[in-house]
Amino acid sequence: MLPPHDHDDGEAQDDDKVEVQDDDKLVSPSAASSWFRFLPAGLGDTEDLERYASGGFHPTHLGDVFDGRYRVVHKLGAGGFSTVWLAKDTTEDRYVALKIVVADQSAAIEARNLSPGRAALRSSSQGNSGLVIEQRHFTIDGPNGHHIYLVFPVLGPSTSQLSCYLDSRLTPRLARKAGYQAAQALARLHALGLCHGDMTTANIAFGLSNIDQYTEDDFTRLLGAPETAPLETESGEEPGPEAPRYIVKPLDFLDSKKSIISWDVQLIDFDLPPVPASDVWALGCSIFRLRSGHSPFASLDVWAPRDTVAIIASTLGDLPASWGDVLFNYEGQPTQDPEKGAPLRELVEKRSLRELVDAIYDRPDNGIAMTGTTRREREVWNKNDNIPYPPCVEGMAWKPKSTKIDNIYLYGYNEETDGLLAVMPKITAIEADLLYDLLSKIFVYDTAKRITAEGMLAHPWFHMDQDG
Repeated sequence: MLPPHDHDDGEAQDDDKVEVQDDDKLVSPSAASSWFRFLPAGLGDTEDLERYASGGFHPTHLGDVFDGRYRVVHKLGAGGFSTVWLAKDTTEDRYVALKIVVADQSAAIEARNLSPGRAALRSSSQGNSGLVIEQRHFTIDGPNGHHIYLVFPVLGPSTSQLSCYLDSRLTPRLARKAGYQAAQALARLHALGLCHGDMTTANIAFGLSNIDQYTEDDFTRLLGAPETAPLETESGEEPGPEAPRYIVKPLDFLDSKKSIISWDVQLIDFDLPPVPASDVWALGCSIFRLRSGHSPFASLDVWAPRDTVAIIASTLGDLPASWGDVLFNYEGQPTQDPEKGAPLRELVEKRSLRELVDAIYDRPDNGIAMTGTTRREREVWNKNDNIPYPPCVEGMAWKPKSTKIDNIYLYGYNEETDGLLAVMPKITAIEADLLYDLLSKIFVYDTAKRITAEGMLAHPWFHMDQDG
C-alpha cells in the first residue's frame, strides 16, 4: 500500500474511540476561477489568499513595525488561522516569532490565554522546558478586524517537514531523541491537568541555536533574501487595503549554509481538548512517523473517519464488542442513527503492527542500494529532490529521493516503489522489538490499559543511545 502525502493519523475522538486529525500544513491556493478573487502567487505553498478579507488575515509587509518594537524581517509560515513572521524585537535586540491570528479567531485565542490552565503553565514550578507558550501578546485593529498578536521564541522546522515519506527522513538516533522529548513535554502538560489536543509531528518543532547573534544581513547570507510576488486579482483590479501588496514565500531553515537547527524539540499549539489518553494515541502515531517517515494508519483510501477506523481495525484487530455497532453515514461520518448509518466495512487487506515496524527502512551505505536488475530511468520533475541535504543537516536527516537504487535515483511512488524499498536496509531486529513493544502499549483500545505519557518515559526504545 502506497502512503499518501496528505493524510495523517487518528487519535481518540471520545475517551475510547478514534478520530482523524491532519497536520496543520500550509494551504496551496487553488487554480483561479470565476469565484476566486486572487491569482496564485507562484511561490509554492502560501497562506490561503482568499482569507485576506473581513475576519481573515491581517495584511503584512516586510519592514512593518508592530506594537512599536517588532519589525518584520521574513515570513516563517502560515496555517489556517494565522500567519507567522520572523521579527526583530528592537526593544530587547532579539528575534521572535510573531503569530498574527485571523480576526474571527482572535477573541477565542484571547479568552484561552486567560484560562486557568494557561496561568498554571506559566507559573509552574516544573518549568516549561519542551513546551512553547507565548511570551507576551497584544492586539491591533486592522482592515479585516481585531487581531491578537502572539510573541513566541523562534523555532526551526517541524519534525513533520523532516520526516515526510520519500522527501525526508530523520536519522534513527534523532527520531528516538525527538520522540522522547515529545513524550517528556506531553507528560509535563498532563501533570498540569492540560491536554495537547493536536499532537502531530507538525506540532513538534526543532529549536534553533543562538540565532540572536546574527544580524539581518547575516540571515540574508545564510538563507537568501525574502522572495516575494505581487498579489494580483483575477479581475485585474488593484487589491484593496484588506490585502497585502505582495506575498512573501516562507523561509526554509533547511537551506541554511550553517548549522543553526538544534537537535532539541518542543511542543507547540497545545491546550485543547480532548483527554490525555487521546494525546498518547496521537503521540504513538507521531513516534511511528518520526522513525518511519509515515503514519501507521495512512492510506490513499482515507477520506473520512470511517476509512481511518477501518484501517486501524485491520491493523490492530476488531473494535471492542463493548462499543457496540459503530455506525457511519454515507459520507463516512459517525452517526448514532441506525437509519442513516451502516456498520464499519471490513477491509480485505489485513496487516499487523509488527509488519509495519519490520518494514521501516533506513539509509543505505553511501546512499546506494541494488536490486540486481536493470531499471529504466525516469524523468525527474524536480532535480532538487535528488540533491542531498547540506552537510549541516545531513547528521539530522536524509532524503530517500537522493538514494540511488541500481544507479538510478529513487523517483517517487509508482508501481516499482514497494519492490525498490524492499532492498533498503531495515530497522535492526533489536530496535524493531523495542519499538513494537512501545507501540503495543500505546495502541490499546481500552484507555484504562493504555500507557500514560509519564509511563512511557522509561521505555528502553528511547534509551538505546545511552550517551545521547
